[in-house]
Parts: sequence; structure tokens; C-alpha cells
Amino acid sequence: MKKIFIIIVVIIIITGGGVIVKLISPAKEKIVEVTPTPSIALPTVSESISVQLKPKSDNKIVSLTISGLKPDIESIEYELTYLTGTELPRGVLGKINLKGEKEIRRDDIVLGTCSSGKCVYDTGVTSVDLSLKFNLSTGTSEVFQKTYPF
Repeated sequence: MKKIFIIIVVIIIITGGGVIVKLISPAKEKIVEVTPTPSIALPTVSESISVQLKPKSDNKIVSLTISGLKPDIESIEYELTYLTGTELPRGVLGKINLKGEKEIRRDDIVLGTCSSGKCVYDTGVTSVDLSLKFNLSTGTSEVFQKTYPF
């Protein structure tokens, strides 16, 4: 009986000792490998499309003209980004829905903010980065990007 008791105590000490060793030993850090999500590069718009961005009214308003448009272009999303004279980053977003036009012109893109018919214009703008996304009837898109100095 004493032998059985001693064997049980030894087993408890051995297994209990293993738990104590695990609790005392430092935990190993798990290394998690992060895989970045690949970004999809959109094709550049055809060179047959001409894009002009011209400042008006002391760089307070810009005129955007896009010509050579193909019939399969359903809409154009535009983004203008720029820095004000005080280095404040600003931008303008918009979308133009097309109905088969070969040329569009927007003469009313304000570099600033307008509310209730009153506009506060950004000053000191010396260049504008223009990004265009041409959405095609096939469900695909093409892009255009250019910096326009004023």
C-alpha cells in the first residue's frame, strides 16, 4: 500500500511540477505574418482623349475640358487636389454622367467652398493635381492623372 501511495505522490509531483515549470517559463511570442492586400492598377485612358484644366478668376475657379470621348464612356469621376497658400491641403470631387457626348466642359469648379450662394475661395493655389476615372459600359475603368501648374 505504501508503494502505491508513493507512486501516486511521485506522479502528482511530476505532473504538477510540469505545470509549475510551464507557468514559470517565459511565454514565447507568436509571430503573425501579415500579407498586404494587393492594389489593382487601372489602365491609363487612351491618348486620343485630350484633357485641359485652366484657371479662371485669379485661380479661384478652374475650367475642365475633356474631348475625344468614346461612346462607351458612361461617366467620369474627377478629383482635384491642391495646397493653399498656407500649405493647407484641399480638394474637389465630382462626377459627370455622359450621354454619348464627345466633349464635355465644366467651367464652374470652385477651388474653395460654397454654401447658400456664397463662396469662400482658397488663395495661393499654384498647381492642381487632377485625377480622372473613366467608367466604361463594360464595367471596367481607365484613369488619367496629371499636375497642372498655374
